[in-house]
Amino acid sequence: MIPPRSSFNLASLDAWTPEQRESFYESVDDSDYSLGDWISAIGVFEAWMEEKGEARRPWAEMAGYIHCCTFLSSPGVALGKLEVIVYKSLTEFGFDFLSESQS
Repeated sequence: MIPPRSSFNLASLDAWTPEQRESFYESVDDSDYSLGDWISAIGVFEAWMEEKGEARRPWAEMAGYIHCCTFLSSPGVALGKLEVIVYKSLTEFGFDFLSESQS
């Protein structure tokens, strides 16, 4: 399965605040996934948000969601593709930010 992707790339991080970038890089460093894996996962997340008709991009919350997804791989098992894990999580469980902000 190849999840849909947006045009998000490393240069897209320039639009984030310095605090958002620092927090993002710390999350990447704390995970077993590469920066490229995280960028791809954000691209998938952003495409999913576009599919839902959501124009807002709560970057900190999105990065937090991806960070949680990094824990879904079983210890001792080869890492799954982060973008696939994120897409499956979004399609199965959704993103609470959307439902909370619409209440």
